[in-house]
Amino acid sequence: MSLRFRIVAAIVAVLALGSALGLALAGLQAREWLRGELISAQTSGELTVSRAYADLRRSDAPDRDLRALIASFDGDRHLQALLVSPDGRVLAASRLEPAAPPPAWFGALLRQPIAPVRLASPTVGGDAVELRPAETKDMAAVWPEFLDLASVLALSCLAGAALIWALTGQALKPLSAVGEVLPRIGAGDYAARAPERGPPELTRLGRGVNEMAARLAAMRARNRALEEQILTLQDEERADIARDLHDEIGPHLFAANVDAAMTASLIAGGQPDAALVQVHAIQAAIGHMQRLVRDILGRLRPTPLLDVGLSAAILDLIGFWRGRRPELRFEATLAEDEDGLAEALQETVYRLVQESLSNAVRHGAATSIHVTLARTAGALQVEVFNDGAAASPAQPGFGLTGMAERVGAAGGTLTAGPAPGGGWRVTAALPLASAPQEDAA
Repeated sequence: MSLRFRIVAAIVAVLALGSALGLALAGLQAREWLRGELISAQTSGELTVSRAYADLRRSDAPDRDLRALIASFDGDRHLQALLVSPDGRVLAASRLEPAAPPPAWFGALLRQPIAPVRLASPTVGGDAVELRPAETKDMAAVWPEFLDLASVLALSCLAGAALIWALTGQALKPLSAVGEVLPRIGAGDYAARAPERGPPELTRLGRGVNEMAARLAAMRARNRALEEQILTLQDEERADIARDLHDEIGPHLFAANVDAAMTASLIAGGQPDAALVQVHAIQAAIGHMQRLVRDILGRLRPTPLLDVGLSAAILDLIGFWRGRRPELRFEATLAEDEDGLAEALQETVYRLVQESLSNAVRHGAATSIHVTLARTAGALQVEVFNDGAAASPAQPGFGLTGMAERVGAAGGTLTAGPAPGGGWRVTAALPLASAPQEDAA
C-alpha cells in the first residue's frame, strides 16, 4: 500500500468518523426536540380537554360535545385524541395528518416512550378522552433533513478525499523522483540528481541526496586519481629498481664473475696468495650487493616498525637518502617515548615522512631537510621542513593527496605550504587514540 493511499485513507477515516459523530449528535438533538414537541403538544391538549370539560357540565348533549371535542383534534401532527369507553372500547378517534413514515430503523431511533394521558369526562357514562403522542409526522419531517445532512457530510468527505489525494500526489511527487534517483546513484550514476522542490522536508531530502551524489562522484574521481598515482608510483619504483640493478648490482655481479674466473685460474696456476686477494674482492662485491638489496627491500617494504621502532625506521629512511644525496644536510629530532603507539599510527607517520622526504629531495631543490617527531598530550606532531620551497609544488599533487587521506583516515589533520621566513613545511597532528574520521581528508 502506497504512502499516498495510506495518508488519504487515514484522513478519510477521520472525516468519516467525524461525520458519523456529527450525524449521531444531530440524531440526539432531533430526538430531544421531538420529545419536547410531543410533551408540549400533550400538555396543550390536556388544557384544551380541561376547558372543554368545564363547558361539558352545562351541555344538554354531552355525548355530542365529546365527539366534537375529539373531532377538534383532526389534523393535529403531534397528538391523536380518542374517546374511550370504561371497558376500553374506542368510541371515536381524531384523524391524524397523513404522512409517509420514515424507515423503521430511523423511527426506532427517534421514537420516545411517552405514555398517553387519559382524562375522565365529568359525564354520567364515564367515558374518557385519551391523548396519544403521534410522532410519525414529525419523524417524516426530520427524515429529509437527516438525509440532506448525511449527503452534505458524505459529499464533503468525498471532496476532501479527492482534494487530499491531489495535494498529496503533488507534494509527494519529489519523493517519487528521489526513489527513482537513488537506485541510479546506487548503480554508479553519480550524475543523477533529485528535484529540490516541494515541502521543506522533501526539499532538504532532495538536497541531501544531491550532495551525497556529488560527494560520491568526488570520491570516485579521487579514487581514480589515486589509482593513477599508484600506477605511476609503481612504474617509477620499477624504473628505480631496474636502474639500481643495472647500474649497481649488474657491474658488481660482472666483477664478481670475473674475479671468480681469475681465482680459478690463479689456483690452477699455483698462486694461492693472489687467488686469496681475488676471493676478498668477491666478498667485498657480494657485501656491497647485499647492502644494495637491503636498501631496495627497505624501499619496497620497510622493516616492521614494531621490530626496530618508529624512530629507528625514520633514521634508516634518512640514511637511505643521505647515501643517495650526500650533498644534502639531514637533521632529525625524534620523540624518545614511543610506548603505546599503535602499529597503524606508526605506519602512517612513516609513510608521511617517506613521501615528504621524497618530495623534498626530488622536487624541492633543498639544501637541508629537518624531520621533527614530538609527542604531546593526546597527539603526535610530525613535521618535515626543507629550505627549497621555491621549487615545491604550489598545488596539491597525488603525493600530498595520498598523505592527506592517510592522515585523515587516522583521525588527524595535515597542513602543507610555505613556512614563515622561507622554506616548505609539511605538518601533521595525529591523535594517539581516536576513531578514524571518514571526512577528515
